[in-house]
Amino acid sequence: MNSQYGMVFYPQNACFKKVSPEHRNQVLAGLSSEGFLGELFSIRYEGQKKAQTGYLIGDKFLKLITFLGCSPHIAVSPPENIADWGNFCHIEIQQHQNPIFFKGLNNSRSSCPQCKSRVAKMLPEMQQWIPDSMHIVCPKCHQTSLVEDLNWRHSAGFGTFFIIIHSIYPNEAVPTDQLLNIFKHESGSFEPWDYFYYEL
Repeated sequence: MNSQYGMVFYPQNACFKKVSPEHRNQVLAGLSSEGFLGELFSIRYEGQKKAQTGYLIGDKFLKLITFLGCSPHIAVSPPENIADWGNFCHIEIQQHQNPIFFKGLNNSRSSCPQCKSRVAKMLPEMQQWIPDSMHIVCPKCHQTSLVEDLNWRHSAGFGTFFIIIHSIYPNEAVPTDQLLNIFKHESGSFEPWDYFYYEL
């Protein structure tokens, strides 16, 4: 499979809370009614034991995501060949029992919440992350912060519940204020939301 890219949304202030099945269904129903989510699909390609599943983009998707630069060309129908899966723009809902560090960009960036200076944390160490457990000292102002309190500058995130738009290149698109407000409204106490890009 080719390299894969995407954009990931998550509830920022409540990112460590578990999402009940009822709350999840409420969020998805709201996102469908707002035209962000399209139909649920499930496809099993030849030789695969497990089906590929997700949501097609909704009818208002392109009004809720702003693509930068030239007019985007995105594939919105499931491909006939699994090799083309990385170019298929669709939406995945990912849920975890416990909070995870979701590595986004291979060159993740973070900065001090106090003085905004860039700080570094080795990603291999981050794979051992659990909430409220890992601290880092800013090399400039010397403030100690939890790594989840750093500004990760749209390159990584933390949480149990993620909404992933596949096949969007890093910095190729940004969410509209309307979309972020929809996430807030439809998820109730899960506000505000943030986003980051990933590359695999």
